[in-house]
Amino acid sequence: MPDESVGYKNNFAKPFIVLFAVFAITLFTGQYFIPREKFFQLLLWQVLLHSFFLFFYYKKEQISIKQIILAGVILRIGTAFIMPTLSDDVYRFIWDGQLMVHAQNPLLTTPDNYLATHSNSLPDIDYYTKLHSLINHPQFYTCYPPLMQLVFAIAAFIGAKSIIVSTVIIKLIVAFSDCIAIVFLYKILQKLTLDTKLILLYAFNPLVIIEGAGNAHFEVMQVALMIVSIYFILEKKLTLAAIFWGLAIITKLLPLLLLPLILRYLGLKKGIIFCLISVSFAACSFLPFVSIQTIQTFSQSLNLYFQNFEFNASIYYLAREIGWWVKGYNYISFIGPLLMGVFLLFYAILFFIKRKHSHYSFFLFALIVLSLYYFFATTVHPWYIINLLPFALLTNKKYAFVWMGAAFLSYHAYDNPFKENYWVIGFEYCLVLVAIFYSFWKKEIKWQWYSLKIFFSLLLINFISLF
Repeated sequence: MPDESVGYKNNFAKPFIVLFAVFAITLFTGQYFIPREKFFQLLLWQVLLHSFFLFFYYKKEQISIKQIILAGVILRIGTAFIMPTLSDDVYRFIWDGQLMVHAQNPLLTTPDNYLATHSNSLPDIDYYTKLHSLINHPQFYTCYPPLMQLVFAIAAFIGAKSIIVSTVIIKLIVAFSDCIAIVFLYKILQKLTLDTKLILLYAFNPLVIIEGAGNAHFEVMQVALMIVSIYFILEKKLTLAAIFWGLAIITKLLPLLLLPLILRYLGLKKGIIFCLISVSFAACSFLPFVSIQTIQTFSQSLNLYFQNFEFNASIYYLAREIGWWVKGYNYISFIGPLLMGVFLLFYAILFFIKRKHSHYSFFLFALIVLSLYYFFATTVHPWYIINLLPFALLTNKKYAFVWMGAAFLSYHAYDNPFKENYWVIGFEYCLVLVAIFYSFWKKEIKWQWYSLKIFFSLLLINFISLF
């Protein structure tokens, strides 16, 4: 293992501190001053951030592990104190938390219904009215699992009637979990005798920081819990690993998708025990919320996701155009579930492919399954791609990092009025497909230079889209 103190023993130590300070200031000020409606400014900001990011990656051998981890922590904690400008999801989080604090089940009512029903009885009606005005889609039921609801309740309890304080508490919890992800991802790289400096790709990744600690998206918490679980699997502490995987499930439901791969990886007996512990733990956490009505409302929320929402999709948009041609209207209620069925068919084929039960094969097939899931999905927000990054690091398939950067193009749709440009989306996914080709079929690629060219290409496509 290389000397991890090398970053302190060479001439790059002082320049690193200066460049990192500029990088951090750029990251913080962009989040503070640039709204998501100003896409051209956002794109310039991202090009600048990724230029720093790629430079640090190029110089990673001159930066110590301690510097990388400490810098990653500083970026996340600093970001947590900035109110989100690229997403308004946090306000729904606070709303759910307030209901939890007041012993209400947030799965039983929508914000619209709750405010209409209690408008005459709420002592702090001005607070709830203001919070309600900040929520996107207040007419829909919540779809957030128990661990997220617990975090919302903690933030609402501490923040009382301060939206700012509650927001910062949520963002600090998310930031702390992302810091845990960095530490345990490093431990896994170290245990598997892989290049530990690759942790920089996650620790310094601008979009991971922005979408996690910045916009309070809980994908980073889910990823952190999955990483901790994988670490304990490698340590052969399967009961502890299964509990952490269960915690990941009740943060976001996506880890359920990878349980068949864990079953295959651990073998039938150990795999079944692992899955039973994880699912049982997750199921028990839902018990305080469970009723006939909550099952109906939660199912309704999931159905809305697959059958009503569409954003930054790839295969779905192509299928939708065929549906328009055949049916004469948007046939999402059929196409969405159909594509998920096709995805599950591909998953079944992958599952039964004969392969060695190795760490690498598990990580690789997890990466492939999640990638296929997002290719067939009707909605692909940039922060969803964070789920791919740990597996991409552990298999050296860096296309996921290109996808993460390219997915930022989806913010072009937030120009007023909200409207997606399908040329931009097509360009985005062309970049992703090219990156996948190079990751799987090219032995070596100067991916730093390749990624830099991608981000300057993004700048060019924005100019084109203006016309």
